[in-house]
Amino acid sequence: MPFRFLDALFGRDKLPQAKPDKLFALVTAIVTIQEALGWEPAGRAGLCLKPLLGGDFDRTRQEIEELMRLGAAETQSEVQVVSDELGYLWVIIADPQLDDEVNLIHLSTQTLLEQGYGPQLLAAVFRFRLQDTGGSARPSTAKGADTFRGYWIFNYKRGNFYPFVPLSEQAKTRDHEPELRAAALLTRELPVEQDQTRWFALWNCPV
Repeated sequence: MPFRFLDALFGRDKLPQAKPDKLFALVTAIVTIQEALGWEPAGRAGLCLKPLLGGDFDRTRQEIEELMRLGAAETQSEVQVVSDELGYLWVIIADPQLDDEVNLIHLSTQTLLEQGYGPQLLAAVFRFRLQDTGGSARPSTAKGADTFRGYWIFNYKRGNFYPFVPLSEQAKTRDHEPELRAAALLTRELPVEQDQTRWFALWNCPV
């Protein structure tokens, strides 16, 4: 079945009492993320869902798209719903303001919870630009700032954030040093996942 990969990563258990309001901690922590960590919002975020077959979920998907586009009209955000190569559903948001991204992700989350689709929620992903420290760990490419990217990922099954800094999508390598530094600096401001074995890599993430 195509949905085993991310399902296994984020857990198959029934979603515990979801607390989507934890998403707003990212907004309150943005000063530390920017000034102490040196990560800048990249203007992209996404909500990853494990889709269900059937008309009810299709109607819920349509409702989410309509709500998101209404919300996006107010914030002048760009919203699209796409499927990745594994068949997972992504709600992708493009907006320069992090608080707009969080608000729209929260809106979509609440809609799914109200319709009983909490177990389909896997992760909310927020992209950031990292400073080029000039270290040897990162390859020098023409892509520039796009190469130096990182993510804060909210795992709905755990109710916690964790950092993910990919080095190479092809080689499936990640940069642990900035991840560890990010977690250490933000522990007091974010609900950071303390079990590092649950800092799952999202390779080829569409965000």
